[in-house]
Amino acid sequence: MKKLKIVCFSLMTIFLFFFGVFSFGVEVKAADEDTWDAPESAKNFYDIDGKGIRLYIYSLYGDDVSGELSYAVMSPIRDYEFDDEEELEAAYVYQFGSNFFSVVLLNNYISGALQYYGSGFTIPESDRVYVSFYPWVQRFYFEFRGSTIEYAVYLLEYGYDNGYDTGFDLGREIGLEEGYDYGYDYGYNYGYDVGYDEGYIEATELIYDEAYYEGYLDGLYISECGPIYEQGFKDGQESRLAENNAAFYQGIEKWLVPAIITVIALGGFVSIAVRKRRDE
Repeated sequence: MKKLKIVCFSLMTIFLFFFGVFSFGVEVKAADEDTWDAPESAKNFYDIDGKGIRLYIYSLYGDDVSGELSYAVMSPIRDYEFDDEEELEAAYVYQFGSNFFSVVLLNNYISGALQYYGSGFTIPESDRVYVSFYPWVQRFYFEFRGSTIEYAVYLLEYGYDNGYDTGFDLGREIGLEEGYDYGYDYGYNYGYDVGYDEGYIEATELIYDEAYYEGYLDGLYISECGPIYEQGFKDGQESRLAENNAAFYQGIEKWLVPAIITVIALGGFVSIAVRKRRDE
């Protein structure tokens, strides 16, 4: 396995050296920040070390005063062939928008190179910036800066044998960037959701209270000053009379019989008294 790695990197070194010696013309077309000039399948390619495609920056286009990148023209360090039979060839250059580069890469190496060399100018081979694509975050990250030979040596020494340290550094860089982005998005969305819910509840309560009291006052005004009041008054009178009549008829049996007996007794007493007076 070790011999295979050495052979692979030896061939890569020869190819990179040969490619760096000869220059080629570059035809540049208009691009924007979302440009991905390579095959789409290249976004999901994983090399034997776990990274994606590797390229070097040929030239940069953007604001050479502020260093803000619009897009980069890059060339692969070797030929790539993907599962769908599409290819990424080292003999050609491809354009990639700024959205596909990590924040650290944009703010440091790319910004400095754009300001130093200018927009559209070829970066010399001795100062090339090599990048590798991380499929799991869909971003290019800085890998090396220097000549083609130096980069080949770097790959041989650090590409595999120093995988732990490289992975740690890369993981830390990705973790910081992705963690910030995730935290920002989560905080923003959470704040919005909480604010929306609380605002909705408070507005609902206020609207309910205001509507309740407004309806209450309107109903009270109408009931005291309109036909509803008159109807209620009439119904109340009838209800009260009905209650009084019921009470009267329910209590009549308590006093009517004694009253009749009393009247009969008084009538008999008076009759007896009258007869006695006549006999005398």
